[in-house]
Amino acid sequence: MKRIYLLLTSFVLFCGGVGAQNEKISINETDHNFGVIGEKDGNAAFDFILTNNSNESFVITKATASCGCTTPIWTKEPIEPRKTGKIFVSYNPVNRPGSFTKSITVYTSQSPTPIRLTIRGEVVQGKIKINPEEAYPVAMGNYLLKSKELNFGRVTWKEAKTIRLEVFNNSDQPITQRILKLPKYLSVTFNPAVIPAKKAGVIDVNFNAQDGDSYGNLSGDITLLINETRQSFPYSATVLEDFSQWTSAKKADAGKINVSTSEINFGNFSSGTGRTLKISNSGKSVLNIRAIQSSDPSITVSKTRFSINPGEITEIKVNADNKKIPSKLSSTLSIMTDDPDMPIYEISVLANK
Repeated sequence: MKRIYLLLTSFVLFCGGVGAQNEKISINETDHNFGVIGEKDGNAAFDFILTNNSNESFVITKATASCGCTTPIWTKEPIEPRKTGKIFVSYNPVNRPGSFTKSITVYTSQSPTPIRLTIRGEVVQGKIKINPEEAYPVAMGNYLLKSKELNFGRVTWKEAKTIRLEVFNNSDQPITQRILKLPKYLSVTFNPAVIPAKKAGVIDVNFNAQDGDSYGNLSGDITLLINETRQSFPYSATVLEDFSQWTSAKKADAGKINVSTSEINFGNFSSGTGRTLKISNSGKSVLNIRAIQSSDPSITVSKTRFSINPGEITEIKVNADNKKIPSKLSSTLSIMTDDPDMPIYEISVLANK
């Protein structure tokens, strides 16, 4: 019985020695998990890095895999003290759906005991990897973006809003990014400012409405220098009154906007023709018209900022410029107010030239 015990103990020690790192050789990983991979994504590959911690060089004499689907390729030159060698292992997932665990046995001149490495993962049908061009469909040469949309939408007067742009460097060289002059209500942060080859980054564009000192529609272009090449990013936002600190009583007593029409139609336009727009206040407090803006430069108004007392009516002139008006006009006149129930009132403006 004692002899059987000793034999079993020796067997366990021998098996435990297979795959264990020793003090003379260290390995970055002995068990690598690829996770979920697609059957049509091509071979999954990993480098097992062996470091020589001894004072003598050694050679990787052989590496064998437990399956023909797994291919090891190893450093053939002697690995000097304090230097590294590698075993490149690739796994072919084609026609092999499901979980897998494969072993690679490595023989070296350093020890008669082989080293055992493992790869594992799960193969699913089809393709799960996405090419950079698919993940980042907006291309500016090798500078790829998921989107260049910078529409901040409606933003209250005291609000700040950030849009994050995801970018990818699809080149073999680093890409530098920097910003040219910005309006005071915008700021841009790059992370990182220099994107390494084949790496991703982000651009945070922050809009601070209060710094704009203006209500209404704000728009323009942000210009970035991508490797010193100018690239434009259009932005837009609509700044409205901030009612977050208003009490229920203040909202109930606020000014109330009333407009004589929701559509102005110039018909077959002739130069000098204008329209009168009446705006009244049916509320209990002064109504402040913060801004009146047209979506088309051919449409102008006689005044854009004013106040209306309770019960009063104000008239403004809406004009169309014959030299600027397109052959068929369909635009919007936006009136920004401090009426909590109607912070923006929009009027359609139509004309034929």
